Amino acid sequence: EPTATPEASSQHKNELKEKKADLLDFPPKLVGEQLTYMDAELFKKVVLHQCLGSIWSQRNRPGNEHLAPTVRAAIAQFNAVASCIVPTCFGNPSMTARDRAVVVDHYFIQGGAVCQILGNYSSLHAILVALQSVSIHCLKRTWDNVSRKNFQTFKNLCREDNPPGRELPIKLSQFYKSLQRRQPPGQKVQKRLPKKGVVPYIVTFLIDLVMLETAKGNEINHSKNNKDQEYRVLTDIMLLQAAAGNYCLEP
Repeated sequence: EPTATPEASSQHKNELKEKKADLLDFPPKLVGEQLTYMDAELFKKVVLHQCLGSIWSQRNRPGNEHLAPTVRAAIAQFNAVASCIVPTCFGNPSMTARDRAVVVDHYFIQGGAVCQILGNYSSLHAILVALQSVSIHCLKRTWDNVSRKNFQTFKNLCREDNPPGRELPIKLSQFYKSLQRRQPPGQKVQKRLPKKGVVPYIVTFLIDLVMLETAKGNEINHSKNNKDQEYRVLTDIMLLQAAAGNYCLEP
């Protein structure tokens, strides 16, 4: 990583200040809330049948560019969050390790922590994937300048973002399902759901559904079991979409 000389630091002081102002004028809480608002709106619009393995597995075939548009939109948002992080850290060649550390510390680690608090596992995973990429992870001087408290927060977020941790939204959907079974006749599910918003990492469900679709061709005798599992995954998505409606955020 480049270490700026005093002259260079003086020359670029105003430029860096303006550069950081574009980003750091927004507090982490607002960043996390806005990411959650966008993610929740897109997730609520996902059409269930577009998640089916029989549909999603065909998305890359010629002529299928417009297949499953609601799912594509949710994934495009995830990719946009992940892909903006590296350019933000490297967009200005005059940035020093300390400058990058401020961006990583203030904007991404604290913003990711807000996403976790809000139950936005989509943007949280996107942020952590980018911060653990080779481009950023190898910046030793940058990480040395990240505050000890927030570096520990980062490690905790990474530990909880492993595959078992990403199953938390699924466990929540199963909890919502149990409430649905226990509700009195005629009472709407939404009235019994805890007022806690959740946005899952949708790819977790898509992988399961594609695997189930693949298994259909290999295990003809288990087709009914596969359909039951497919139904459960789609129900999980539907219940989590209801939970995503619990947010009270404004754009």
